[in-house]
Amino acid sequence: MFDWSQYTNYAKIQRLKKNSILFRQGDKLNGFYYLQEGEIMISVLREDGYERIIDFVFPGSLIGEQMVNNVASFTTATLLMDSTVYYFTKKQFERLTNEHLEASQQFGYSLIKKIRMHATINSILNAPIDVQLAHFLFNLAERTGDNVVDITQTSIAKYLGKSRVALWKVLKEWRSEGIIKISNQTIEIKDLGKLKEKSKV
Repeated sequence: MFDWSQYTNYAKIQRLKKNSILFRQGDKLNGFYYLQEGEIMISVLREDGYERIIDFVFPGSLIGEQMVNNVASFTTATLLMDSTVYYFTKKQFERLTNEHLEASQQFGYSLIKKIRMHATINSILNAPIDVQLAHFLFNLAERTGDNVVDITQTSIAKYLGKSRVALWKVLKEWRSEGIIKISNQTIEIKDLGKLKEKSKV
């Protein structure tokens, strides 16, 4: 993963508390963020008022790249724990990229990756709940490099747009198959290979 921390002298540090809103759907910032410490939930408020979680952001990642050109955000970013972020204004980013070409390239890669991720999410919206859940857990484990996923079933249900009852039915089945282990607010993936197979549409 590209190390954005080496360029934080171009940005302004912000230390924010859990449940703080980094930006809301519809906001225009003319900049973007880098998450150094903490965890952030990305969600979308649908027209019917339902909040759907579409992503989780972990340390070392950029947030809100599309807003660097003053484009309105189509998501809301909420802190899930006390976090440290760096805010790059468009002017600061332009100075950074003039002096470090690799930062411009990595910014582009990050933006393309986000676009592809959102396209993938849209492509599985009509898939069965077990496929959506498998895709979510497998993707989360790959991004964090950890087979133990620290997340509540309520958050997963919001991500999938499904009821907790339907979600629990799938989790219980996978637990009996030895694919996962459930403990408190964590899900340990015991068989990543089987989970990957189940994520295929």
